[in-house]
Amino acid sequence: MHPPDPRFDASRRVPSDFDVGRWQALEQTSPDSPPWKLLPQSVKRSSHDRPWTGLVFWHQVGPEGDLYVPPTASHSILVRRAQPTQLLQRQGSVIESLRWQPGQAVVVPAGLPSFWRSAQPRDNLHIDLSPAWLERVAHTQVSLQSCFGRDDPLLAGFAQLLLASLDSNTSLDSQFGQHIAEAIALHLMKHYVGARASSRTQAGLSRRQMQRVEEALRADLAAHWTVERLAQLVDLSPFHFSRAFQASFGAAPHAWLRQQRMEAAAHAVRGTRLSFEEIAHQTGHRSASHFSQAFRQHWGMTPTAYRRAG
Repeated sequence: MHPPDPRFDASRRVPSDFDVGRWQALEQTSPDSPPWKLLPQSVKRSSHDRPWTGLVFWHQVGPEGDLYVPPTASHSILVRRAQPTQLLQRQGSVIESLRWQPGQAVVVPAGLPSFWRSAQPRDNLHIDLSPAWLERVAHTQVSLQSCFGRDDPLLAGFAQLLLASLDSNTSLDSQFGQHIAEAIALHLMKHYVGARASSRTQAGLSRRQMQRVEEALRADLAAHWTVERLAQLVDLSPFHFSRAFQASFGAAPHAWLRQQRMEAAAHAVRGTRLSFEEIAHQTGHRSASHFSQAFRQHWGMTPTAYRRAG
């Protein structure tokens, strides 16, 4: 019988070779990007070019070893796909070590930095879910709990379903993604949600405030929306609005608006015959060329290629 590997000892506050300086830098990072954008070298395949609102599915591959991940704008659900591996994790201030088995789920709430030490190569299925979906199904503010590894056949089943859709190139319409995102959010609400925040500072925007801001932004995506202008809609200072918006939507206002513009643009490119100049105008881009560049940077392909793929 082999002695335990001290590199995976969770009884320590931090591992002996843990890069404290690097971790402290992560803690100061604003959650602005989705996980798949933070780890592009690990993305084997991804649904990021599909118009699935609030949901991105991707297959992560990579070598064993350490991984430091900044806080992200999305809730991350990971399901182990390959052989078991010893896994040391840190989410926020909590450290756990376990034998991560195929089919088991790990959940990292939006806004938390994370550290991963894997003894085996990475072969994991990721579901990145916008926090806005939890608010929609809960009709209030909720706090998602960390999960360091759990048998969850339903989350594993969702991951396999999305993988099958990706591999077979089916279920390309936005309605499919929306229904899956809502079903996952309902499941998380029942099994992974902690105590509700008790104050406006903790909880962010009220349900009515969220609805007012969201309706205003969606009604005029092309407008020049500043934080000051958005804050006026709900009678908050720009400073408190930014913090409340981040807590409610899981992303900074400009990042959330950019995501909505790109999703609307993807729908228009694939679902209409509008010119790219018209779509650019509708989604707040100054020209067709600027729109094409932003679209490619966000979705990984040009509007022309995206339209042809549909």
